[in-house]
Amino acid sequence: MARSPLTVLCSFALLGTLALAGCSTAAPAEGPADGGSTDGAATDGGGAALDCSAATTEGYDLFLDPALTVEPVLDVYPLEAGDTISFTYAAHDDAAFPTYGWLSTYITSEGDVAPSRGSFFFDEEGGVFTFVGPEAVAGIDGGPYTGFLDIEVTVDTTTTVIGRICVQYALTE
Repeated sequence: MARSPLTVLCSFALLGTLALAGCSTAAPAEGPADGGSTDGAATDGGGAALDCSAATTEGYDLFLDPALTVEPVLDVYPLEAGDTISFTYAAHDDAAFPTYGWLSTYITSEGDVAPSRGSFFFDEEGGVFTFVGPEAVAGIDGGPYTGFLDIEVTVDTTTTVIGRICVQYALTE
C-alpha cells in the first residue's frame, strides 16, 4: 500500500523534532566505521582538526549499516559545490515503499552537536541515491564547520538511521 505524501512529510517532521531534541532514532550498527582520523586531516584557522573528534554530545558515533555502502570512502566528506557522495542500500525493498532522507548536524566550538537541517533524497532508485554539495550550516556564519550527516530510511512510520558520516560543510552555498 503506497503512502501519501502527507504521511511521508509527517514522518520527516516528527524525525526532525526528535533530532532537535537530541534523540537518536536508532542505535548504531555493530562496530563504528573507520572515520574521524586526524592523520593528514585539514585544520581550521586555529589548527584544530576538521574531523568529528571534537564532538562531546553522547550518541554521535560514526557508523554504517552493513547493507549501506558509501562512495567515495573518506574519513571526512567535503560538502563544497560539486562534491558528491553516493549511497547504495543493499537491504532496499521496493515492496515496503521506503523513503530515504538525511539530517545534518554541526559541531559547535564547545563540542556540542547542534541540528542544522534535513531533506529527502529525491533521486533514489532501487536503494541508490546521492548527496550533492554545496551544503552549509543553516543560519550560521563563519566556519569551516564539521558535523554529522545521518542517512535514514523510513518505512511506514518507522525511521531508522542507517549511517552516520563525518562531513565538512561548505563556507557558503
